[in-house]
Amino acid sequence: MAKKINNVAVRVLLFTVVILLAGLSRGFTQDWSSILKQAEAKYAKFENEVKDMTIVQEMKVVAPEGEMVSEIKMLKKGEKFRMETRMRAPEAPEMPEGIETVVIYDGKDTWMISPLMGKKKLSGEEGKEYQKERNWWELVSEKAKIVGTEKVGERECYVVQREEGGEYPFTKLWLDKKNLNLTKGESKGPKKETIVWILSDFRKIKGDWEMPYKTEVYMDDKLISTSLVKTLEINQGLSDDLFNVAEVKEEKKKGPGVPGIMKKMLLEKAKEKGEEKIEEKIDETIEE
Repeated sequence: MAKKINNVAVRVLLFTVVILLAGLSRGFTQDWSSILKQAEAKYAKFENEVKDMTIVQEMKVVAPEGEMVSEIKMLKKGEKFRMETRMRAPEAPEMPEGIETVVIYDGKDTWMISPLMGKKKLSGEEGKEYQKERNWWELVSEKAKIVGTEKVGERECYVVQREEGGEYPFTKLWLDKKNLNLTKGESKGPKKETIVWILSDFRKIKGDWEMPYKTEVYMDDKLISTSLVKTLEINQGLSDDLFNVAEVKEEKKKGPGVPGIMKKMLLEKAKEKGEEKIEEKIDETIEE
């Protein structure tokens, strides 16, 4: 369960980093097809103005095993990206501090580097978990439609419903009527859970371009993660070496790893409650 919740939260962060940057600077009355084309053209303009971006966020994930806090540093340059995640669990002091996982997309392949597993080239399906969030307009069918308007916070928004079927990272989107900034999204989890993310605290980063500094993720109406942007920098001249997996040093560490530590935490809690024969269920929970 903890692994599933954390993966959901991270995918939401990746998705919102790109989709928000295609916001338009004025209202619109076009049909949905025209909106998609306008968003694509607007994002191309953004790519010309913002050559690279570095975002540092703190993400708190609430799981049955306890609260986990991660610092996530995301670097983006064109299509390439790099995500560095450093996690700690306040309720698990035995968890090694400073273990960092790095995910790199070099424009062709997606890699994961971890002290517990070394370097691993992700398979096509695994890589899609990180790649499908790019270029959102390519994932939105022209058959999607605006089905109404709703307020999200203080923003009046269009509600966009996707077409039935197909593989999309969402089922509904709420877009600010004034600038098409994403303010809310809805999707379905692997077990048909309803996942909702809400974006707020928008701040300008360059001209009229805005980014949300707060992202909340809910699963079946229960808050599972909160992410806050700590710093955001653009046009810092990021080196291409940052997106070259060969430049990342490996530091393999021995130990039970995060899943092993989670299992230990759950077993200890089960013993406190007098529960028996629960180890198999715990293994299933961690793998979810």
